[in-house]
Amino acid sequence: MSPQQTKAKPSLKIQTNALIDGGHVLGWREWIGLPDLGVPWIKAKVDTGARTSSLHALYPKLITQDGKDFVRFVLPHYRGDGHGRIECIAPLVELREIRSSNGNAEERFIIASHIAVGHHRLKVEVSLANRSIMGFPMLLGRTAMKAGRFLVLPSKSYLAGKPEQS
Repeated sequence: MSPQQTKAKPSLKIQTNALIDGGHVLGWREWIGLPDLGVPWIKAKVDTGARTSSLHALYPKLITQDGKDFVRFVLPHYRGDGHGRIECIAPLVELREIRSSNGNAEERFIIASHIAVGHHRLKVEVSLANRSIMGFPMLLGRTAMKAGRFLVLPSKSYLAGKPEQS
């Protein structure tokens, strides 16, 4: 190609379609898998305003095993068939002050866990919170979206499909 010839840049629509086909575009709500916790998929709200992802968890308790800190907690109804609860243990990353959407700050347990979004699998930090009055049991925050290099189309839903099981 000579210096005077320029390569045409693909249109924004073509670029967006390529990202969707590659599974890098999410809708405002998606199916998220939590393979480390035995959860094949749950509904999550994709929230670019939230820094940290959050998961509805009950009865979180700090425990120590072999000199390492863990959190024991209950996921109330994510067994895969929608019935029954899952008792989980996950390594504690830290206790962190999280400011909720209503402006209140609270200290929450932060765990590291793999999440599955479509055919992508990422390790992210997740705060444990009582989200029982929220519309979604999980919130996917922007740190997780950045790790997966995801873009969000707020007018769409469930673009990634249900997570692939490994």
